[in-house]
Amino acid sequence: MGRKMLAIAIVSLMLVLAGCGEELSPEEVYDNGISSMEKLDMASLSRTQTLRAQQESFRTSMDVDVQFSPLEMYGTVEMTLLNLKDPLLFFLYVDDDEWLTKPDRDGADWEAIPREELQDLVLEEPASLLNVFKPYQNEFLMKDVEVVYTEDGEEVDLIEEDVEVEEVAVDEAEEVSISAYEVSFRGSDEKYKPLVRQHLEQMNLMDLQGVDLDAVMETVEIERIDMTAQIEKETFDVHRFQTRFRYLVEVLDEYRVIDESVIFRLNNHNEEIDFKQLREQQ
Repeated sequence: MGRKMLAIAIVSLMLVLAGCGEELSPEEVYDNGISSMEKLDMASLSRTQTLRAQQESFRTSMDVDVQFSPLEMYGTVEMTLLNLKDPLLFFLYVDDDEWLTKPDRDGADWEAIPREELQDLVLEEPASLLNVFKPYQNEFLMKDVEVVYTEDGEEVDLIEEDVEVEEVAVDEAEEVSISAYEVSFRGSDEKYKPLVRQHLEQMNLMDLQGVDLDAVMETVEIERIDMTAQIEKETFDVHRFQTRFRYLVEVLDEYRVIDESVIFRLNNHNEEIDFKQLREQQ
């Protein structure tokens, strides 16, 4: 082969290899994350929600093992209310037929709650978390991150904005590091009002008597809407999904500053769960 032909062959090979190594766009990574969530059968799920409205404050933390279809879930919920000295901790068990809770105190028994009262879109359709932001995919940013877990599955590098986090010493030998894409979004313009409308509906604020959602939306002033998703590079499993909504809105002739931060963490994707054994431990 002549030198000229050899040079052409080398250049052609380099172009092919470059094409094979082409990086995915934020939109492609996000769509793959949605597809992975739609196929998710079971996982360990943690959700921390902090809601501030004027002088009121509310915080819940849920740590559960969950099978999505048919639905079965077991774990704990911790609730902290304004002026409440100690948080309330409950065990809970849910399947398609029953919803049981038990306070974390000696001698407490399981109590049944009408199953139809449990309405949690995350448990019914986990991919809905990400679908909300799909209309704004062309504004996504992306970077590479490392998601670090200890051997017991606890995430190490969690930092919630505006909250001081105490550093915990962890033996590096006990850590498991996962390479991930971090897809993010931030908006504050009026064009993002559809996101606020969905947020108000999810908060059931519109269930209040005399509230006209269309009229309420006319008063909305958005300060910030943030979203961050950490998606594993190899499997496209979603490991963390965080949102923050902060806006001013008038409801029943009163202006309120709504500030909500929610963090979802997913681990042990599609690993078998022995719910019978979990319940027998309590």
